[in-house]
Amino acid sequence: MTDTVNLTIKMDAALKEHIKQLAADNQISVSQEIVQRLQESLQAPAASAVDNQDTQETASNMFSADEVKQLRALLKKQGKKKK
Repeated sequence: MTDTVNLTIKMDAALKEHIKQLAADNQISVSQEIVQRLQESLQAPAASAVDNQDTQETASNMFSADEVKQLRALLKKQGKKKK
């Protein structure tokens, strides 16, 4: 048997009622519902907006000198139009 401790927390009354309903739906105590949800949230991998693990950018399609010259000319024209 695992050792358990008492924990007193303050929460919104609506949240408490929601947890009570979830516990009743799952046929477990409120305490068990809270513990299960806490354990699940702590075990879940942290969601990252961008997966940046083991990624490196590589420049595979470099612009040629002519393409760079054309891009600069287009950007210069657009800059003049905005003024």
